[in-house]
Amino acid sequence: MTFYAEKFIVFLLVFIRTLSMFATAPLYGNQAIPAQVKVWAGAAVAFALFPLVAANTGTLSLDLGSLIVLAIQEVIVGSAIGFTMGLIFMGIDYAGELLGIEMGLSISSLIDQQSGINVPVIGQFEAIMATFLFLVMNGHLFLLQALQMSYSAVPISGLRLTGSAVNLFVGLTSMVFVTAIKISAPVMVSLFLADVVLGIMARMVPQVNVFFVGMPITIGIGVVLLIASLPFFVLVFGKLLEVFEGQTVQLLRLM
Repeated sequence: MTFYAEKFIVFLLVFIRTLSMFATAPLYGNQAIPAQVKVWAGAAVAFALFPLVAANTGTLSLDLGSLIVLAIQEVIVGSAIGFTMGLIFMGIDYAGELLGIEMGLSISSLIDQQSGINVPVIGQFEAIMATFLFLVMNGHLFLLQALQMSYSAVPISGLRLTGSAVNLFVGLTSMVFVTAIKISAPVMVSLFLADVVLGIMARMVPQVNVFFVGMPITIGIGVVLLIASLPFFVLVFGKLLEVFEGQTVQLLRLM
């Protein structure tokens, strides 16, 4: 009876780690996906991983205190995988926020289904593009591979939060701002130069109402540059995805 109880506990712990990753990971954690679908998908993935994990898991203590600690550890590991990969989408949302402010479109916003917050329409456009690229570049498959690999790096009851892991995680959060600047830089610089030209025009031709003329010009230039910079967006997203995938693996090895 104890044997079957231990195996059931192992399955529950695998299920908890999987659900924690699904709740925080990009695409899997999308709020447009019903919670029931996430639970059943998590159960299916946990069922697939269970034989591998159970074969490499030793004897577990069945007292309530130990089980609570193990469950918390599984939540930490699963959330770390999903949250780390989700940082790239946070950077994209922030880039859209910057572009929306610069183009004068910050007041027009939509609900981002990934994060559940209001983002400018420009940010929503870039988030949709990033989601397509994430699928094309097999980012969703990497998350499942990272979940499977996590049991080699951090087995059940094997979590050890080291200073190196904490420092790496803190450093990764700062990548949100780096990601936003890299993605928005071409359009931001061009719009800044357009503002400089409009400022010079206002000084040279005071009769022209720059505030009236500048808004449609800024929006038009921003939209054209945004479309023209799509190849650059694809290139930068691909590079950033490789970086975050490597950092996710490194984080698991340090935990």
